[in-house]
Amino acid sequence: MDLERARYLVSPAGREALERAESAGYDTDPNRLVSALRKLYPAIEAAALADQLHLRARARTRFGAEYRSMLLSAAGLEMMTHPLVARRRAVRLASAGHVVADLTCGIGGDLSEVAAISAGTVGVEADAATALIAAANISSACIVRGDATHPPLHLESHAVLIDPARRGPGGRRFDPAAFSPTWDQCLDLLRTAASGVLKAPPGLGHQHVPEWAELEAVQLGRDLRELALWAGSLAEPGLRRAVLLPDGVEIDSRAPQSEGLAPAVGRVLLDPESCVTRAGLVRQLAAATSSNLLDDQVAYLTTDAAVFHPMAATFEVLDVLPFSIQRLKAHLRANHLRPDEIRRRAFPVEPDELRRLLGKLEGDRVAFLCTTIHSQRLVAIARRVYPPTPGGA
Repeated sequence: MDLERARYLVSPAGREALERAESAGYDTDPNRLVSALRKLYPAIEAAALADQLHLRARARTRFGAEYRSMLLSAAGLEMMTHPLVARRRAVRLASAGHVVADLTCGIGGDLSEVAAISAGTVGVEADAATALIAAANISSACIVRGDATHPPLHLESHAVLIDPARRGPGGRRFDPAAFSPTWDQCLDLLRTAASGVLKAPPGLGHQHVPEWAELEAVQLGRDLRELALWAGSLAEPGLRRAVLLPDGVEIDSRAPQSEGLAPAVGRVLLDPESCVTRAGLVRQLAAATSSNLLDDQVAYLTTDAAVFHPMAATFEVLDVLPFSIQRLKAHLRANHLRPDEIRRRAFPVEPDELRRLLGKLEGDRVAFLCTTIHSQRLVAIARRVYPPTPGGA
């Protein structure tokens, strides 16, 4: 966003115009929006207002009821954390008792959650227009212009929040050395501060997690949202934690773990949630559910009695077949079944490709849990089962 547009949006006239335009219920198609708004406002102002309405519509779709209206930029919306994830992080940051400084505050999405519960928060932002937007979004925080790698404050007395940019002109960056600030720079900042957290993409390799940090894998619903590295007074070095929101269920590496390996697929299969596998806590979940791993390299758990845990999906096994398209087709047709949900671990065929290879089938819906055990490709045909409801239904 350019500075002129930002100045207009944060001005009383811009705020009033945006509120009026939002309440008018315009079509959010960018071209039609601009055309409608140009009848009322100069071209630059109309473009700024249309952009905001379009971005807010995207934010509402992405975050639902949790979205709180704020001034947005395209890059800022792309980087925004889901409010439920940001809120939980903010509570933990505030618990350190230090002034919280967001060194990469952007438009203030994360910092707004911290500022709502913690006094004296600080945001550091290099871009003038973005800093102006952040200051308008969070009136209770102090937003300063500065470079995250050389912040204008003493980190030793602050709890820091760092979220390096992972997009550039060429799109998303996957190499941590290409983040901005770079991963090594972020680690230096984190280790210097009294406490803090460094946000990372879910696919970050474990080789990039230092021994002195605590690793947290945070999932919302079915989506793994982020990895977070905690350090300083807020963290336990080497600890690994899985977090499942919105219910706030957690399991960590201090929990007992199972060493049991099942000789074969039992009557029930458990498929751990992504936060569990990403945090390397499958054995801890096995102990919590009294189940066994099928294989050291495969995260499916098995048992002979139905057990339920918020961090795993439970399936009743109907049949287990060696993988063969012809064999699967024949079995499904003979039993009037068709695949609905298809899951895979250590299995070479993508679910959509497997569905295409099987072709059109009719019958009751079943789940496929595909895997490779001791070099043998297997497909467990199963039904998802759920814990009894409080009323016994």
